[in-house]
Amino acid sequence: MENLCEIDYINKKMAKELDKIYSVVSNVFKNDVSSGESLCPCMPSLKGRLAIDTTPKYWSDIRKEDFSIHLKNGHFWQTQCRARQHLAIIIPFRDRESHLKIFLNHIHPILQRQLHNYGIYVVEQANNDEFNRGALINIGYLEAIKDHSDYSCVIFHDVDMLPEDDRNLYNCLDHPKHLTVLINKSNYRLYYRTYFGGAGAIKSDVFEEINGMSNSFYGWGGEDDDLYNRLKSHGYKILRSSKVSRYTMLNHTEADAAPSRFNLLRMGTRRSKYDGLNSLRYKLLSTKRDKLYTKFRVTFKKSNIRRTIRYKRKSQKKNKPQKAKTFK
Repeated sequence: MENLCEIDYINKKMAKELDKIYSVVSNVFKNDVSSGESLCPCMPSLKGRLAIDTTPKYWSDIRKEDFSIHLKNGHFWQTQCRARQHLAIIIPFRDRESHLKIFLNHIHPILQRQLHNYGIYVVEQANNDEFNRGALINIGYLEAIKDHSDYSCVIFHDVDMLPEDDRNLYNCLDHPKHLTVLINKSNYRLYYRTYFGGAGAIKSDVFEEINGMSNSFYGWGGEDDDLYNRLKSHGYKILRSSKVSRYTMLNHTEADAAPSRFNLLRMGTRRSKYDGLNSLRYKLLSTKRDKLYTKFRVTFKKSNIRRTIRYKRKSQKKNKPQKAKTFK
């Protein structure tokens, strides 16, 4: 019964977007009669457009908010009804604590109003190499499913992106969904047709099918385009809503662009078999379990990842992606 919202979407959609789902009455498929337990509605009671609060926050104040009462280690379990999906929210992170406070204060109430079971995982890169967003998301996914094996939906989310409308549903459909479609920094226009950065939702089995994200992109840019290409090469469409997927981007210093991103993109779909979840080598330095989140502090070396990718490429293994190896 967990996919009834998805079936309803497929029957209701016009063109290629999610917009028609917002016209569905809130009690459609509300009850799971076979189990006798109340199933959460596809369209819960939501606020719509939201006020965006970007003022600096203190951890102590956030922990006193009403939404934090039932949080444990960044996890929330729905008590009003039976949640349709279990979400793993993965945040690649380094040196953005002020943004993290604002983001958590904003996103927790939205996810709870949308009636989800969810866990928020912050994955912090401890080594001083250029930021590697793809590797951090891969690590976050692998550590999250070790934490709770029943995650059905993975949502990767930049810490500086704040949704402006809670009707932008954080859930997974048969095809991957791009969440951050319209951003204030781009005057609420899609950056480009194949853009899949910021935040997106992918079913866990689909994420494993495509071998996750590339671990080869260091610095800004490229890894999200590579992810788009991986999904398209496996026959998936990218779903977008052009009405409610509006985001405020918090101000930050722009990172240096990845100089090798264009060469990596040209070989991306061919490389995807051996560059991803199955080629990670990393060390988990610590796990911090805060009321508002679980944080994995990790380190990894370029040389180790590249060596593993070369080995995978030479061996040309065609079996399913293997789990990453951790080392001490």
